[in-house]
Amino acid sequence: MSRARHSDRPDRQRSVRSFLDETDEALRLGARPGARVWPTGFDLLDTTFGGGLRSGELILLAGTEGAGKTTFAMQVLRNAVVAGRHAVIFSFELTAASLIQRLLGLEAAAAADLADDPMMPAADVRAFRAVLEAEDPDRRGLGSAMRGLAFGMEALMTIERYSDRLHVVEANRLTTIAQIASTVAAVADATGEPPIVCVDYLQKIPVDGIEGTADEETRVTFVTETLKELAMELECPVLAISAADRESLGAGHRMRTRDLRGSSALAYEADIVLILQTKLNIVAREHLTYDLNAAKVYRRWVIISVEKNRFGGGQVELEVEKDFEHGRYRPQVRVVSERLIEERVFTS
Repeated sequence: MSRARHSDRPDRQRSVRSFLDETDEALRLGARPGARVWPTGFDLLDTTFGGGLRSGELILLAGTEGAGKTTFAMQVLRNAVVAGRHAVIFSFELTAASLIQRLLGLEAAAAADLADDPMMPAADVRAFRAVLEAEDPDRRGLGSAMRGLAFGMEALMTIERYSDRLHVVEANRLTTIAQIASTVAAVADATGEPPIVCVDYLQKIPVDGIEGTADEETRVTFVTETLKELAMELECPVLAISAADRESLGAGHRMRTRDLRGSSALAYEADIVLILQTKLNIVAREHLTYDLNAAKVYRRWVIISVEKNRFGGGQVELEVEKDFEHGRYRPQVRVVSERLIEERVFTS
């Protein structure tokens, strides 16, 4: 999607009367007249967003190293396709094989949760990776390989049920905004509905014509603006993972929107900004001296800061528990009970 394409496209001018008439007709037919909504699958987060992510929205997802940005994004896409929707991820960081191994771990853990048998834990991502990367001299196939892992067959069967609705693009230096737009449009045409889109990550998208000649701020501004235009034109939510400035990644610093790398356009264009940070890194050091077990507990939790929410409440602090061994967060979300003081989290 080039700048020229957007500048040549006429504005979608319409009267308020036409909008009211269209809305009235949709309601009389029992259809949804407003934006389409994609629940994230994280209950309190969806409550914060009024049901989920909406068509036309640009959602920025940032966070410190090890906070699980890709894990979170993949889980949101997985939850969408489980609910019957379509999704596309453009991955500049991980291969399709790596993402699928994470999905297998997630689905195995979900199956184990339903079984509720503490004596039979689910196989983790490393176990799936070892099986899928090993030679199979007997050529028994994927099903046989999965049967050897706890909840492996359940995981495989679940993924097979939504596999046609989840699309993975191993992105590279040729995966421009135009290519992203073309792929998303093709999925929408083939499936009859726009997919939820994830880009991992925004700063790696190449820009035709200015690549190598413009500074990072110019490139990030262009990419951010055109991703927002893509979301509006194709009527889909776009979840873009964003890198942060290195100095904002250290323990004791509470990352904010201003710490995102490249451009102030990130803050202005985004409808939602989410920042993930390992809880231990933003808990006051002096508090930990009073509880020797606190560090171990806090290390397993990630705080989700809703830094911006254009159509709802911002500055919301939620937390989720890591289960990265199975390529996921545990689905239960809770409100952070600690109070925020001077860029740190202090317990009361």
